Amino acid sequence: MKKILTIILASVLCLACVFGMTACKEDPIQVGAQQGTTGFKYASCLKGCEAKGYETPLSAVMDMKNGKIKYVIVDKATASTLEKEQDGIKMIDIALTSEDYAIGIDRNQAQLKEDINGVLADKATEVQAIIDKYMAGNESEYVTVTSAEYDANNQAGQLVVATNAEFPPFEAVSGNGYNGIDMEIAQLIATELDLELVIKDMAFEAVVSAVGVNGVDIVMAALTVTADRKTSINFSNPYYKEAQVLLTLESNTEFDEAGTVIDILSVLCAKA
Repeated sequence: MKKILTIILASVLCLACVFGMTACKEDPIQVGAQQGTTGFKYASCLKGCEAKGYETPLSAVMDMKNGKIKYVIVDKATASTLEKEQDGIKMIDIALTSEDYAIGIDRNQAQLKEDINGVLADKATEVQAIIDKYMAGNESEYVTVTSAEYDANNQAGQLVVATNAEFPPFEAVSGNGYNGIDMEIAQLIATELDLELVIKDMAFEAVVSAVGVNGVDIVMAALTVTADRKTSINFSNPYYKEAQVLLTLESNTEFDEAGTVIDILSVLCAKA
């Protein structure tokens, strides 16, 4: 999911559009993305485009299919999942960004950061196996992770995780619980630390600010490491490298010859 670009990256993107495509269309191209994410920040920076924010990537895709917007920018793993599940759309498999996903941790819990990094290192094989099965779409192997009830009187015995369960394959609702890469890694960490796992599902825009409030220890929500977020939370070591990509209608031929980011931008910021 999920994830705001660094100031440097945002500046580079803006300069690319301003200096590379100076005469953009008078009528802005509508580009959808989940509100508060890297994709939304990217879309907002594109000259000649108008970013439209959505609560979920799926809702953006549905608007695209209904002709209300032209493109959707989203994390590649989620784009791949949406492409498989939704008829009539396709992913343009050219990375628009490069970013690291990590676990956001309460800045007042230095030992927890050390413990989590220890689990990620010691259980690297298991973590990679979790990632691999979701990337391969092996649904029969998905595990439904259930949440315990939050107990304010037992905070030392619980690991409370903020997430946004609208971003498969990283987190999604599954029956009375959750599945996804982040959810299974969260359960692995809780088990290794002998803690009871509590999952708090909320809007993506709220997950970072939730850390350290009402017992929330960490955030796992396909969260990109950014300089801005580092001012309010600590980050674990990265566990996944991701990229933003473009989704468009299957009938769209504009990117058939595209091979680079510049080719993508030349369409998004095409001259009138």
